[in-house]
Parts: sequence; structure tokens; C-alpha cells
Amino acid sequence: MNQRTSLSIIVVIGALLFSSHGHAELPQKQISSNTNQTISFNGIPLGKAGVISALQKMCMKKKFNAMRERCTFTDNTSVILLDYEILGNAIATLTLGSDKALTKVVIDGSTQEMLALAEALEKKYGKPLKKSVIIKKEIGTQLDEKTFALKESKEAQLDKEIFVWIDDQGSRIIVESIYSDYNMGGVAIESSPAAVQNSAAKEVNKPAK
Repeated sequence: MNQRTSLSIIVVIGALLFSSHGHAELPQKQISSNTNQTISFNGIPLGKAGVISALQKMCMKKKFNAMRERCTFTDNTSVILLDYEILGNAIATLTLGSDKALTKVVIDGSTQEMLALAEALEKKYGKPLKKSVIIKKEIGTQLDEKTFALKESKEAQLDKEIFVWIDDQGSRIIVESIYSDYNMGGVAIESSPAAVQNSAAKEVNKPAK
């Protein structure tokens, strides 16, 4: 399996993990703006029709996309290679609405990349909503010669950082340092309607226990 194929598999898995987080449990009106400017994706507005030409121009900058005819954006979901802030040659999943407006972008990356991206976004948009959570992992334990069981282990716990930026239009950026496994996280850039579906913002605003 070559590197390009591996990256494509990773981004699809990451997109599924991101999409599994949200079930529209957090109304938009519960969160106020915390950015100093409107959120866009590489200068392309979110949630507005008429951006196909801008998306194609961005897409065509990467020869990898052009050679594989990935810049048509005829489907509602496209996977392309692009740059975003400090992330270079990142594989991203772009989702378009029925009016061909850009509604969501998901990019995978290492934990180190996501933490560095959060720093860069803070310089650009201001301080994010932030929360640290612990992901409890289970490890196999042998109970006897024939029986194994999964038990939570403090040694296997993961510290997860979530960063959320929200603009006055309701668009959001959510950076997660990890999904649910080691050293792999991601960022989602969402228009206002798509943002309601992501429960990472719900986690940030959940009262601490």
C-alpha cells in the first residue's frame, strides 16, 4: 500500500469519526461569538452559494488533484489535497450543500499538528473555547488460562484537548488533539447549519464534574 492510498484511508476514517460526534444536541443560540473576524476556509466563505469556481481554483493548485480530476465538485462530498494555515499537503474532505455552498471541511493530522494549528488559529481568530477531557481506554487482561477481559487502565488514558472558535454568523472551527486513539486528531471547519451537528462544542460547554 503506497503513502497516498494510506493517507486516503486515514482521512476517510477520520471523517467518519468526526461525523459520529454530532447529533444536533446543542442549539446555536446557546453559544456567542468568540472570534475577532468571520470564519472562512482559505478565504472562501462558508454557507454561501457561488463558491465552486473559488474551490476549483484552490484545488487546481495541487497537481495531484488535477491529475486525478478531483476538482469538479459535482458531488456533495469531495476528497482533495490542499493547504490550510500551517497544514501543508493535507488531505481534506469537503462537503457542499444542495446549493453548492461549502458547509464543512474535515482535515486529519497528528496530535502535534493539531496543537500547532490551534496556536496558529488563536493568533488569527483570538482565544478559543477550550476544554481538556480524558479518554478512558481499555486493555486486555488475562483472568485465567482461557479467559481474557477488557478493563480500564489509568496507564492507557489519553488527554484530549478540544478548541472551538465561533463567529457572529454561527460558523465554527473545532480542533481535536486526538479522536479516540493515539496521536491522530483533526480539525472541522463548519458553516452555521453544519456546526449544530458537531457535539465537540457541546463538550466544551458541558459543566465540569
